[in-house]
Amino acid sequence: MQGGFGYLYGAGAAHFIKLKVGASISNIGTIAVADTGGLAEVIPTITTAFTDAWGVSLDTATYSTTQADVTTADRQVTVDARPDSIIRARMSGTSVTGANLVLLSNTAASAGGTVITDADVGTADMTSGTVWCITGANVGHSRLISTHSSGTSFTVTVPFPRAIAVGDEFLFCPYSHLGGAGARDGAGNVQATATDFLDADGAIASGTGGVVAVTELQLNGRADSYVLFVLQDHALLNATL
Repeated sequence: MQGGFGYLYGAGAAHFIKLKVGASISNIGTIAVADTGGLAEVIPTITTAFTDAWGVSLDTATYSTTQADVTTADRQVTVDARPDSIIRARMSGTSVTGANLVLLSNTAASAGGTVITDADVGTADMTSGTVWCITGANVGHSRLISTHSSGTSFTVTVPFPRAIAVGDEFLFCPYSHLGGAGARDGAGNVQATATDFLDADGAIASGTGGVVAVTELQLNGRADSYVLFVLQDHALLNATL
């Protein structure tokens, strides 16, 4: 995940601080969260929660209980600790970092532009997520998913501007940027990919993962689409959501 994509409340200056680690943070871009075990100040996030988060790690640090000389690594990680910092995460098509988003190829024409049919919609409920067209007459247009028929189709309430033809291709994700945290599943949660926590799991059910407020979606192709968000349970806000 990447920080530095602006702030909700004016440009201002970043608030870079160094925090001692209670577990190794091996990847730049991991969200650092408070260490509730009390060994130090921060540890890497887990996949499903960003509780008492400080921000995205801008470097790495190795945790050790072995006595070391002062010339060795300080076992601290740098974060931008502004609570309104906007974080950008690439959308992965699985729980593994780097996977492409699932491609839908429509199998049944929809003259009214409201139904996208393909078994690859899967079984994870994407209601309140977003679907967007990448080939066909509706390229560049996106819609909120109002109904997910498991393993069959997506339905949208606001029609795409043109008929959806057989073979038109779409991508989808469990996120939306309207309503704010708690108002709609897709706007209030992001789940990180497993192990390294660097991408957003775009195959998980909408409303699953750490509590955030989605600020923007950058809807491009299978390998370069992004969700932008701010942390809602930030260490400096004293919030527990």
